[in-house]
Amino acid sequence: MFEVTAKDLLGRIGRIETKSGKFETPAFLPVINPVNQTIPASDISKKFGCRAVITNAYIIYRRLRNDAVQKGVHGIVSFDGIVMTDSGGYQMLEYGDVAVSPKEIAAFQETIGTDMAVPLDVPTGLVNYERAKETVERTLANVKETLEVLANGRKALWAAPIQGGTHTQLLEYCVSRLTEMPFDFFALGSPTPLMESYMFTKLFRMIATVKRIIPSEKPLHLFGAGHPMLIPFAVAMGCDTFDSASYYLYAKDGRYMSSSGTLRLSMLDYFPCECEVCSKYTPEELRSLPEEERVKLLSLHNLSVCFREVKETKQAIKDGRLMELLEIRARSHPRLYAAFRAMLSDKKLIGLMELHTPVSKRRGMNLFDRFSLLRPEVNRVRNKLVEYVPVKKSDTIVLIPQVGGEYGSVEAAERTVKQKFPEVVEKTSYGFFLNPYGVVPAELKFVYPFSQTNFTVSLLTDAKDDIVDATVRYVVEHGYEHVILLDVRKQSLRELVMLTKSRLEEKGIRVTVV
Repeated sequence: MFEVTAKDLLGRIGRIETKSGKFETPAFLPVINPVNQTIPASDISKKFGCRAVITNAYIIYRRLRNDAVQKGVHGIVSFDGIVMTDSGGYQMLEYGDVAVSPKEIAAFQETIGTDMAVPLDVPTGLVNYERAKETVERTLANVKETLEVLANGRKALWAAPIQGGTHTQLLEYCVSRLTEMPFDFFALGSPTPLMESYMFTKLFRMIATVKRIIPSEKPLHLFGAGHPMLIPFAVAMGCDTFDSASYYLYAKDGRYMSSSGTLRLSMLDYFPCECEVCSKYTPEELRSLPEEERVKLLSLHNLSVCFREVKETKQAIKDGRLMELLEIRARSHPRLYAAFRAMLSDKKLIGLMELHTPVSKRRGMNLFDRFSLLRPEVNRVRNKLVEYVPVKKSDTIVLIPQVGGEYGSVEAAERTVKQKFPEVVEKTSYGFFLNPYGVVPAELKFVYPFSQTNFTVSLLTDAKDDIVDATVRYVVEHGYEHVILLDVRKQSLRELVMLTKSRLEEKGIRVTVV
């Protein structure tokens, strides 16, 4: 039911097949109120090409039960695509309890023809460990009752609901129990309070915790994650689908979404967007409209930004530049940037990303600063270089500056070496240093990703210790006894050359600077 067609980091473009058809992931599923649709699901489908939405089975059960049994959930929300239903867990988080049993709501979701269903879980929210443990145990008990109903046959795809909140030990316990059960996909709950409080580091840690455990062939849904500034991060960490009613809730509160944050309509002088709403109205004109119309139009804009961000994220996956999109988006808010840096420092997560990131990509890489060097592609290439067996084995290596030097080619460097070191010229290896990877053997200079990597001198000086350590590691691991460093003109880079010389000599390697 899930086919992956492209990957980058833990983000993936895929197709989920349900009984009502297929839809492409990553996918944003707008929450549709089954009683009062501010923007009809059919309109969202026509305007944005939306193939999947989510609605609340509990609300339908309580208020539209008979109609739903006759019409089905697709008839209730007037949508001919894929409909996912939540079981009422959010109402439990809001009001403390719901008037339905796990078995009743499970059977009801199958009866009304939902395509993707969720057992009646007990959301954790932001609570202490003991309360969180109780929500996990109650969720697992509800799941067991749900499976008893489904044992008689099922047509929907069913989610394994993960609870535990910010308590990673409980998340691990919950996921480990759920992986033993016959579910089609997983769904991580309780992120909304974290997003509302800008606790992005804790949210990212939650996603990373469960992603390391769930089977890679199973899709992961993230409940309540519908802000565009978070979409690329959720996708990069392995979330395939996500839902939210924020497009409407924000509009009702006069808030205008953008890929870099949320703005107040009351404080806007210009619309930084070209959607059908922003190209037709000025902020002043939109503010002057009756509330119902204003909320509807602002909801349309918010939807437009969400779907646009999904498309941009998909394109970044195709291009192999998802990490670069994260680096750009991370500067949207200080707490998001802090969460991004924490993500890069999670070695287990980066290692998992490395396993799923393609070795070659159709576009080159842009590296901005020292944090760019933590990305999985750089780590993988450096390790491969250490394992690489050079075409020419020798005791001496000539290191040519990739930037800032007088020698742009191996041929030019050879002429200099021949003049100054005639005794070693025939048994000398050549490589390039002063680059993000350490030492690149001359014969690999035009192999991906070396000549396809864009970086500046400021990256080298900003991360000088990291760059030098990678250079020294290569030389030491390949057993070179003599290193000839070709010097540079730029003072800041000369410091790097001298630091390289010093670190190599500390390892007992003879170094000559020319």
